[in-house]
Amino acid sequence: MGGYDRAARPMFNVTKRATQGFKPSGDGGGGGGGVPFLVKAAVVGGVVAASLYFLSQRQGGKADGAKAAVSSSSGAEKHEKKDVNAVLQELSATAAKLRPTLSYAVTATKVADDAPVDKTRGQKKVHFVRHGEGYHNVAQREWRQASKPGEPYTIDTDPEFKFIDALLTPAGVEQATALKRRAALVKPQLMVVSPMRRASSTGLIAFEAAVESGALPVVAHELCHETAGKHTCDKRLSRTELSKLYPRVSYSLIETEEDPYWADGLTRETPSDVAVRSSKFIEWLWSRPEEHIVVAAHSGWLLATFNAVLQVDDSKDATWFGTGEMRTMLLTFTPSP
Repeated sequence: MGGYDRAARPMFNVTKRATQGFKPSGDGGGGGGGVPFLVKAAVVGGVVAASLYFLSQRQGGKADGAKAAVSSSSGAEKHEKKDVNAVLQELSATAAKLRPTLSYAVTATKVADDAPVDKTRGQKKVHFVRHGEGYHNVAQREWRQASKPGEPYTIDTDPEFKFIDALLTPAGVEQATALKRRAALVKPQLMVVSPMRRASSTGLIAFEAAVESGALPVVAHELCHETAGKHTCDKRLSRTELSKLYPRVSYSLIETEEDPYWADGLTRETPSDVAVRSSKFIEWLWSRPEEHIVVAAHSGWLLATFNAVLQVDDSKDATWFGTGEMRTMLLTFTPSP
């Protein structure tokens, strides 16, 4: 990829609306079209397994509550490590070209969840969350363990789009639920979620108490979308469908009805593309008045953000996020000269 131009645009443009206020939509009622509201199901005891089983039929997943192989900051799963290492090499080269073009520099330091924020230094505290285990994660793990070529969720291997906008497994719901204890001890002012279901569900489950009380507004942002194109699991549902499923989420910043990144379904974003997109999101975050924020997103997006956009103090804090992991970072913004 060539040099970066600050005027260059990613596959989706952020308009003026991205810096304007928004109002959380809905009143927390049920979903539409007869589809269960996943987050509500996730907190009603035994109902969750049945609801997830129903929702997972299109994705051909197992609803047996099996534990995820890795769910920590220790790194990628065994079958992912080769790919992650290759991506990190590309992101290192991307960072050297991208950061000098940005209107800001951001240092990121891992801190305790309750760490204070120094308003005089241009700081924001952000709880970055990767979604819990999804059915696509399980499918890829099993696919590669069977030494099959390619991926289980391309147009060739998933022509019926059974993995579209992949859902959380029961283990993924457990991972999101496990974050509630930490979430209860903090009082963020805003939660930003990827519009994809697994990320939205994770954030809403983890911070359910604050969201349901009305204390925590939630907005979906397209720039937090996972690496896009080619993989059916990374094609989001329509804005109308998502609005019915998640009435507590504002979709006022989602400008297109359908996924703007899917294109022909044959081309996938590069890690460098994702980094450019992430840099625009971080700039938007900088423009927000809130100083304490939750961002629920995806592994590819988080890896690009932490390794090509943010300048992370300690390299071990920029590693691959495990499913259901929350990493609290203190961001210090400095305008570029």
